[in-house]
Amino acid sequence: MSSRLFILEADDVEPFIHPAEPSYESQHILGRETTDLHDTFLNRGRLAAGRSLGGGNHPDNTEIYVGRSGWSWLDLGGDPVTGVGSTTYRVGPESIVYIPSGTFHRLRNEGDEDYVFFTIWPEPSVEGANGVHDERRRTWGTGFRLRAGLDLESTEDSAYVVDRAAGRTPRVSDAG
Repeated sequence: MSSRLFILEADDVEPFIHPAEPSYESQHILGRETTDLHDTFLNRGRLAAGRSLGGGNHPDNTEIYVGRSGWSWLDLGGDPVTGVGSTTYRVGPESIVYIPSGTFHRLRNEGDEDYVFFTIWPEPSVEGANGVHDERRRTWGTGFRLRAGLDLESTEDSAYVVDRAAGRTPRVSDAG
């Protein structure tokens, strides 16, 4: 895709669930498959209530978390592989966390609602950087997939998602 506007709702994107992390849904919202953001991508994650992720680090990738809803414990730092010696923080809606490359991080949702958050990677997501993204590409052949029944419309200057069955389109008119 070229340098065009791109408009969609996060729920338009099909969630991916890695077999090893069945309590976590990952939606690759923006990246090289949808825009010219070849070095940056935006993902929305949903960690089920009462569940935890295994934790780890991304040796070459910085990560930014932006909380949307719910809350979770976030273990940061310590040993880059095991997290031993990490510090625990409470994150929730509107929390913003900068995680430098190589930093251990693990989410533990002990709440009674899902923790929903966005992640931003300023660097390219290369093979081996993130197991969920790698598995999505292997399984789907791409990092991005719309939910069934949705279409991507393109014009010279924009691309946007429409739901014909519901009569939903973000493009209203060409205002002058």
